[in-house]
Amino acid sequence: IAQKAFAVMRASLTSNMTEVEVTNLLEFQMRQFGAKDVAFPSIVAVGSNAALCHFQPGSRRVADGNLLLVDWGAKAKLYRSDLTRTLITGHLSPELEKVYNIVLDANLKAIASVHAGMTCHDVDAVARKVIEDAGYGDYFGHGLGHGVGLEIHEAPRFARNYPGKIEPGMILTIEPGIYLPNNLGVRIEDDILVTQDGCEVLTSVPKTLESMIVD
Repeated sequence: IAQKAFAVMRASLTSNMTEVEVTNLLEFQMRQFGAKDVAFPSIVAVGSNAALCHFQPGSRRVADGNLLLVDWGAKAKLYRSDLTRTLITGHLSPELEKVYNIVLDANLKAIASVHAGMTCHDVDAVARKVIEDAGYGDYFGHGLGHGVGLEIHEAPRFARNYPGKIEPGMILTIEPGIYLPNNLGVRIEDDILVTQDGCEVLTSVPKTLESMIVD
């Protein structure tokens, strides 16, 4: 439901739309596709607004920035989803390209590391090392992810010093990000199902840099 709604929103996106208008369209489409409600208040942030992790959509228009961060989810049949994609809506600067690819690398390496019995802080450390090694460690100010299900935030958490272990059947988010104040923010978030030998990525929305460029 969430993914179908995102596809419609993206296809309908225009440079003159405000963050609030994008949010309204996205949430309306989720309900059209069968959502009982949104999983949480959607985050839709243009340009430098994306550097604020819990930004509330406002009046800035898509054309006012070169990126659009969308953090959204649907509630249906009791359960919730939680996804984030960062669309490139304007000029792809060298800095934005660099930051995006670092976040994507952190996302992919963290997912590849997941296996049953692994400690949560060790999964967090995989993504955090990618970002720290690239020189952006100070700009990743939250945990890597969290459980999701009946509630949008459930145990366990992928975070520093969180001692819990992951077990088969758990649904968790993997959501590394880099947030440069008054400049830009990039987050890429997927939902995963922990299996005995690794994990299954439940998200099918593309996330390569090329796939995020809006024509």
